[in-house]
Amino acid sequence: MSLKMLFGRQVKLIRRYRNMTQEGLSELIDIDIRQLARIESGKSFATSETIEKICTALKISYKDMFDFGCYDNEKKENMTCDSMVKFKRNYLKLNRLIHKIAMSDAKTEYLALAVEALDKNIAREKLKSILLGMVLK
Repeated sequence: MSLKMLFGRQVKLIRRYRNMTQEGLSELIDIDIRQLARIESGKSFATSETIEKICTALKISYKDMFDFGCYDNEKKENMTCDSMVKFKRNYLKLNRLIHKIAMSDAKTEYLALAVEALDKNIAREKLKSILLGMVLK
């Protein structure tokens, strides 16, 4: 696979992982959306200036942007090597904590609200009311 293809695939995967649209990224790096599509498809290669802007916008180092070692040609991954390692480490840590907490129904309910609060305002308000009603030791 050519460098253009690998780089384009990497940009696309990281952009998607960051929940960013092509339009959003193209605006941030100040290039036409069609040019970004050509870069992501491997039909065109970015200039050094554009590479710098892409790395800044996607919050990734140049080294990680060009680290193509995580690709499995059979299976397209949606994360870079670093993010996969971090995800696995965080997942294992959370899994251990959840198992420990799951013995108590009250703690489990609180944990479920806390996790839900990360995404939803209603859960966040319920969590605040629980916290305000609790006595801290």
